[in-house]
Amino acid sequence: MASTSITCIPSILDDLQALENDYPESPNWPQKHLRRKLRHLRTFLLCARKYSNDDVQLPFDNKKNQADNHHASLEALAVRIGDAIPKWAKEIQSSDQPWDAVRDLEKDIKSFEQEICEWYVFFLGSSSQQSSNSLVRKDDLMEFMDSLLENLVNYWSWSRPAHEVGLIKALEEKLAFMQNLIRFVKLYGVENTELGPLLVHTEAVAINAARLSYKCQFKKGLPEDVVESISELPQKIIPVEPQVLETCIQALAASKLSRQSHGDTDEHLLRDFFHSLLCNLWEKLKHGTCPVILRQLQMFYEGLISLRTILKEKPKEFDEKVRDPTRVVKCYGGDFISPLSLNAIKDAIQAKDMDIVCSELLEIIKLIDAVITEKCPESSSFNFPKTNGLGFVDSLLEKMMDVTSSEADSIALIDHPIQKVQEELVCLRSLLRKIVGLQNEDEEVQAIWDRIVGVAYRIEFLIDSLLTGNILDSSSMSIHSILEEMNIIKAAALKICDSGTLGGKVKEVTKRFNHMPQQGSKPIVNDVVVGFEDETASIINGLRNGSRQVKIVSIVGMPGCGKTTLARKVYNDSSVKSHFYERAWCTVSQVHHKRNLLLQILTCIESKLPEDVFEMGEEDLALQVKRRLLKNRYLIVLDDVWDIDAWKGLEASFPDYGNGSRVILTSRLRGVAPQDKLDHEPYSLRQLAPKESWDLLKGKLYPGQDLDPPELCEIGQQVVKMCQGLPLTVVILAGILSRMDPNGWKEAVEGLSSRNVSSTEQCIATLELSYKHLPDTLKACFLYFAAFPEDHEHNTKRLISLWVAEGYVQKTHPKRSEDVANDYLMELISRSLVIVSKPRSIDGVKACRIHDLLYEFCVTKAKEEKLLQRVRRYDDLSVFTVPCYLLRLCIIDSKLEHFDNLRLFSPAIRSLLLFSDDEDGISFDLRFIFHIMKLVRVLDLSQIGLDPFPREVELLVHLRYLAILGRGKISLPSSVCNLPNLETLIWRNSSTHRSVSLPDTIWNLKKLRHLQLIDEVDKHYCFFFPRDNLDNSSQLLDLDFLSCLSLDPEENISKLLRKFPNIRKLRCSVNLKPGVQYHVAMNCLSQLESLSLGCVIYAGDRYQLDFQFPLTIKKLTLSYFRMPWSKMAAIGNLPNLEVLKLLKQAFEGEIWEMEVEKFPKVRFLKLASLNIAKWTASSKYDEQDYFPGLQKLVLDCCGALQEIPSCLGHSSALEIIEVSKCPNCTSSLEEIREEQRSNGYTDLKILIS
Repeated sequence: MASTSITCIPSILDDLQALENDYPESPNWPQKHLRRKLRHLRTFLLCARKYSNDDVQLPFDNKKNQADNHHASLEALAVRIGDAIPKWAKEIQSSDQPWDAVRDLEKDIKSFEQEICEWYVFFLGSSSQQSSNSLVRKDDLMEFMDSLLENLVNYWSWSRPAHEVGLIKALEEKLAFMQNLIRFVKLYGVENTELGPLLVHTEAVAINAARLSYKCQFKKGLPEDVVESISELPQKIIPVEPQVLETCIQALAASKLSRQSHGDTDEHLLRDFFHSLLCNLWEKLKHGTCPVILRQLQMFYEGLISLRTILKEKPKEFDEKVRDPTRVVKCYGGDFISPLSLNAIKDAIQAKDMDIVCSELLEIIKLIDAVITEKCPESSSFNFPKTNGLGFVDSLLEKMMDVTSSEADSIALIDHPIQKVQEELVCLRSLLRKIVGLQNEDEEVQAIWDRIVGVAYRIEFLIDSLLTGNILDSSSMSIHSILEEMNIIKAAALKICDSGTLGGKVKEVTKRFNHMPQQGSKPIVNDVVVGFEDETASIINGLRNGSRQVKIVSIVGMPGCGKTTLARKVYNDSSVKSHFYERAWCTVSQVHHKRNLLLQILTCIESKLPEDVFEMGEEDLALQVKRRLLKNRYLIVLDDVWDIDAWKGLEASFPDYGNGSRVILTSRLRGVAPQDKLDHEPYSLRQLAPKESWDLLKGKLYPGQDLDPPELCEIGQQVVKMCQGLPLTVVILAGILSRMDPNGWKEAVEGLSSRNVSSTEQCIATLELSYKHLPDTLKACFLYFAAFPEDHEHNTKRLISLWVAEGYVQKTHPKRSEDVANDYLMELISRSLVIVSKPRSIDGVKACRIHDLLYEFCVTKAKEEKLLQRVRRYDDLSVFTVPCYLLRLCIIDSKLEHFDNLRLFSPAIRSLLLFSDDEDGISFDLRFIFHIMKLVRVLDLSQIGLDPFPREVELLVHLRYLAILGRGKISLPSSVCNLPNLETLIWRNSSTHRSVSLPDTIWNLKKLRHLQLIDEVDKHYCFFFPRDNLDNSSQLLDLDFLSCLSLDPEENISKLLRKFPNIRKLRCSVNLKPGVQYHVAMNCLSQLESLSLGCVIYAGDRYQLDFQFPLTIKKLTLSYFRMPWSKMAAIGNLPNLEVLKLLKQAFEGEIWEMEVEKFPKVRFLKLASLNIAKWTASSKYDEQDYFPGLQKLVLDCCGALQEIPSCLGHSSALEIIEVSKCPNCTSSLEEIREEQRSNGYTDLKILIS
């Protein structure tokens, strides 16, 4: 009866699928839950089918009546289920309210729960009592397991806690392995009778898994006993019983003897088996195994991946030679590397000589290598980056000098002739110098260039592997083979260099290409806005007038047409600023998360958000946005929107009080804004008119010049025609021409204008030319933007630290690496490849980004140049194959299960960057990965939760850059500070805000350059350095940037500060107590240029303290000290001070009367959140110009401020005064404006908001 009742299940599933198709946007989707439960019923019936057959006896010790009763009871249950199925289908089809019917049917299904659970227990007991020769039908077992695995897959893809997902996924993988093993050996002709013990064992564990799976479906959270059972079951699935293990070995051996061919329909069986084989082998590599054969296992894993890739991507190449299982699973017949059990490996090693074990495995690896090399030769080659080859060779030589001079490293390399390799590489480097610039112009030169750079990468890989203790078995990776290759390359290179044609080619290339700017040059950050005057006026008019309801202004157009530029122009218009009480800018992007969008909006509305806001979920954040916008007239910009879901997710947070609030939305697509909300037809941006294109190009190349330069006029018509009215193309072309000799402009433009392509394709072609004209040192830096999510805003300090750690920055003595890297960034900005998103107070960039089109170009080109590979989302991970010798991998939008599915195996990886927007929701256990990726140099884990902290990081002796997320009870282990090459250490606080105590071993980090604690909520969390035994601790001579350092003036501050003699940028949190007189002496820091000091707040009176600052300071920020204004004298006369920020109660008192203090070089001054009412100049010095160089003054949240010193009216340098939330100083500002005009200074801008 059970067997016949099953036939109704597929029909009900089909009915439900039709139901889903009819109602695809139902919010609750209850039919999905019903489908899940129906599948569990089907799995149960497939299991029960065996016990309803007449030829299967239930084991009751020949107690016939008891057996008959159980048969009858099972049959009755099956009949009830079978009778219910057509009734359910009929109810769903006939009901006017199908969703109500579905919910009712779920209750019916739950009524079977207790009985089915009891029967599973019975089946499990029955199965465990079967003899190994009992009849198990393979086809029935496979169908049962198919249904079971479908249940498990649906379980872990559902919304469940991460630890449950991991348990169920491990169970699913182990069961799939057993199923694929049985199918594999059956494919090669092994009979059921030969598989008796294996089938009986598999059936038993499958029934147990089905029982637990069935119990899970009715539980929102799993009981501890179920969790424990599920966690133990995967270990029981892989058989260890001698009889079952012997059956597996015999079956694999029998499959070797089979020579039968099979068709394409069976290839999926091979793919599934390979996949399961890889999963199982991955578990061995994760958890470690015998060190002697670990490397061989890794090589075997690599080979299997390559074979799977061939099978998947080149099925025609996968002929009988590759299909022959003797070339893939010969190892399993030898019982020493059985995929079935780690114990089998241990037992085999005890039983066999280790040399035999390794030699047999190596023989198999060679067979696999031979097949791969023949079928897919490119997959076995050493793929190295094509950018910055000369720079890499230079850095490698410097590294080799360090290695050979280090006693510890020399011991590790004592058996290898590294000195000889170094001498040969010096020779090859000199040859590279001779042909630099020609590698893209001559195929023969390109081949030599690639061979030299390629051998350099192999040298580095070999040396670093030896230093970490890795054993390399590849003949191509031995020192002797590399020396032989270097001699061959040198002979070929000398032949080319000695030829007479080389000199002429070098001169031609040198003439055409313009390389790096002179040291110290600064980019012209020139935001020229041309065109769209009518659109701008129309949008502003629509924002300020028209409907009183919330309306959307939509700006649409192709990439690079100026949508964001136009929106920004409108957003910053003074009339718009004054009209709206609240404004917020939110960049949405193609991949977005509602929580992050809400936080963007809140941050714009209120610069200092309460700490608890950052811990809120989506619903609470949405409510916070709504509350802050309530009854205010607001303007929200949603930039780069890709679908209507973004608007739907935020709409409820935008209240409509009939006060004329507006939303500006920019998109490539017209349909992303709801029609009923539009105030106007979408503004579809036109192409620039020819004259507008010309004006934009001229404005970029010759800012402020009215006359048309003759050298530009010569190419004018070609430029206008070529750019096809796309602003981004004009801007990029201007970046190219600005770095070329004007004599070469015509040739460059003619080369591009000959293309007959669309404007977007033309922009890409222009990008290609711009990239080609980049100096080699800049190419890698530019393409590195592909390592981050789209629309990512880059903190320049962090970006520069990454460039330095990656080895992209050439050392140029006496300049520090950070300064050289900053020059690189400025050069990219000058070439219009990078956009300044947040400028520094003066002369600098705080944050930057790149345009979407440039980002897409970087992603494509970085992969093409083998610089790095980016992976994002599950679909990419599921098909991603780690290329051989991949050096850099960036995983965007990481999820725990996605990362596990990647099974990242790439011992050559040097950089791993993980990005996730769910940093507090999941925990990654990455400890296993550092046993494999021992060569990693850059490790950014600052956006993913770690549980526990991977202490195995100490294995990464080459690590230069480490960024981690401080969460929960995670602490910094002392072993991290034993990393000899660490240059950057970043600790980023998550929702758990706290300071961090550094271990005593911090003084061991001799190369540390950048130490930072990031907390977006509270800047006063800091690092506590160990104070004990400072006299005997080493100095951190290379430390350039430290944020944030805890200082306690009751201790000897100078003794601690002297540990950082060369530091230039420092942020400190000072512990002060009211009523105590403090003297804070920091003048021992003779290199310090930027200092930010904040006070840990205690209730009480003013603090009594004096500061002694280094005279080298250029930028000073103070907050929370509540000092009297009389203390300003110590600051005012600092001779090099250019930026001064007095924030958040830095000083207290209603009157600041400037007397003896002067600010000779201050160019930027900011006063924020102070209780000052009068800011004046002493009558004794009324005519004195206290700020002769002041260019910008910012006044923020000084509500009591009424008077500003009139001497500012005499300042010829003053360009702009920005005022926000200072309502009482308007008349004083007007007096300064009039004084400026009377002195002939008419360019002063005063912006009030």
